[in-house]
Amino acid sequence: MKTRFISYGVTAVAMAGVLCLFLVSTPAAQNTAPATKPAAAAVPTPRLIDGHPDLTGYWAGDQAALFTTEAHDGDIPNAHFIDRTPDGNIFYDYAGAEGSVGQLNDDEDAPLAAANNQASYKPEYMAKVQQIATTMYGATTSLDPQHDCKPNGVPRAGFGGFVVASPQAVAMLYEAAPGPYYRLIYTDGRGHPKDLDTSYMGHSIGHWDGDTLVVDTVALNDETWLGGGKLTTIHSDQEHVTENITRVGNTITYQATVEDPVMLTKPWVLPARKIRLSPPDPDKYYIQPEMCLNNDKPHLIHETATDKARCGWCQQDADKVYGPGAAADKAKADKEARAEKSAGGGGE
Repeated sequence: MKTRFISYGVTAVAMAGVLCLFLVSTPAAQNTAPATKPAAAAVPTPRLIDGHPDLTGYWAGDQAALFTTEAHDGDIPNAHFIDRTPDGNIFYDYAGAEGSVGQLNDDEDAPLAAANNQASYKPEYMAKVQQIATTMYGATTSLDPQHDCKPNGVPRAGFGGFVVASPQAVAMLYEAAPGPYYRLIYTDGRGHPKDLDTSYMGHSIGHWDGDTLVVDTVALNDETWLGGGKLTTIHSDQEHVTENITRVGNTITYQATVEDPVMLTKPWVLPARKIRLSPPDPDKYYIQPEMCLNNDKPHLIHETATDKARCGWCQQDADKVYGPGAAADKAKADKEARAEKSAGGGGE
């Protein structure tokens, strides 16, 4: 079977946190000096006939880019995605068993912590969100709409898959999220129709602000999740999403803001993330025909006081591996991280 960058099913759940951390979070955590080799010349941004950036392409990223210390195309100079320690070892940060979805660490006695950028729910809805969180085991729960083959919705689906753009519309063709489906963003100047029925992907219209496509989406049903972690899940059918999509060279910068006057006390702003254009390799990067199958939900485990999801690859005894005192240093760092997040109000 050919190498695939986008996986499916349970693997997709596990890899989501990994890829997000690699492609978005790791530049801020680098502790090595930038590469001395000059960055490659920036790739020109392709444009449509009307002069706006052309978003067309297969935006699944470049798997090889995860294992390099140099920028592939000059869009992110001196970027690297793997931390290498002074002794030459490579540190793979897998974000823990939680997949970066709301736990500060893997301490089974630690209380459920808010994600770095949690949606601000009204008290009555926060109670529902908390109840959903108690059914999670690791990064999943049988209550997740994905397990019923429902489309991810907006903004959970994000920007990705195969994109076809024209001056009239932008079409996103998703391969497996959780099944094959599409989304249309009209860019021909039309407005939202009156008396819209709600749907999983809603109705999207876009306009250009310089080189940024600003997308306005309404008429979203309440059968999807926001997908922001254990404590950012449900939304109402009054959800309103604004997205900013900017292409520079072979990199897309995606940012979204969610407003929900029914459930949220204030807009939820997703931090900007970057998506790479996949290399022009037809043997690796293409959409395969796939169908979504409902998972065997009765066999999905709910976490209990005696049965907890644990990180199978995390280092549990740092002293044995790194020498006496390493565990104490980790505990101190965890404590400082908690204090810093608490003082910062949960922002990124």
